Amino acid sequence: MKVQVRALGALTHSLREGRTVIEGDDLTVDGLLECLIVRYGPQMAEELMDDGGLRKGLALLVNGRNVLSLPEKFETPLQEGDEVIVTIIVAGG
Repeated sequence: MKVQVRALGALTHSLREGRTVIEGDDLTVDGLLECLIVRYGPQMAEELMDDGGLRKGLALLVNGRNVLSLPEKFETPLQEGDEVIVTIIVAGG
């Protein structure tokens, strides 16, 4: 299965092109993050993770929904053609 990954304002050093495709069987969101770190190395780990979790200030969207709002959160299974977006959290008013 193939899952599209896009970075918007995030991962500027490790994912310079701003997008990639991850292939795998039975991928979860957590498994996808592990695949990104294996593929892109320590720079990706540094930009993406902090203390074993997603780096503060980043949001992870699965098909437009924040992973933290999904029932299974980081254990959410991914499907063929899903899109995962890593972006910075923007606040204001």
